[in-house]
Amino acid sequence: MLALYGGSFDPPHVGHVRVALKALDVLDIDRLIIVPNFRNPFKASACAKGDVRVQWLKRIFEPYEKVEISDFEVNLHRSVPTIETVEHYASDNKKLYLIIGADNLASLQQWHDYEKLAQKVIFVVAKRDNIAIPPGMITLDVNEESRSKHFRDRHCPLGLEETLEKDIITYYKEHHEPEN
Repeated sequence: MLALYGGSFDPPHVGHVRVALKALDVLDIDRLIIVPNFRNPFKASACAKGDVRVQWLKRIFEPYEKVEISDFEVNLHRSVPTIETVEHYASDNKKLYLIIGADNLASLQQWHDYEKLAQKVIFVVAKRDNIAIPPGMITLDVNEESRSKHFRDRHCPLGLEETLEKDIITYYKEHHEPEN
């Protein structure tokens, strides 16, 4: 079985790694495909370019043979609805796991073609901010409080390998103005 884990990963941080590793541990999957988006449909822009985020993720997850980093959405150069990505990876109309953060639950039914999406996936929800997860959804018990925005604005430690972390922090110092 296949699992998709999408998001901005702007920047990737230890919270993303914990979610992925917990998914590998808990789910009976052949592959975990991490799909950074070109631009989150609920955000005006991305800070780091898509191809840069793809390369960072490849460096982070290189040691994990079941993890694949996808440039599918980045290469389309537009916001891609999740259903489109699911249909790209779904084979033979089999369901696949879709990993989301609990912070997405409030807006989930507003996602493009939500009803169709719900028919094609098994939602897997990573705990976050003590948000209640509805019964029937698989839960990844990571309760991750990390936020990419905190790293972009404050250049806080990301919890990653030192050389990569320095590269990422340098990138944001050179390319991103913190929000007030």
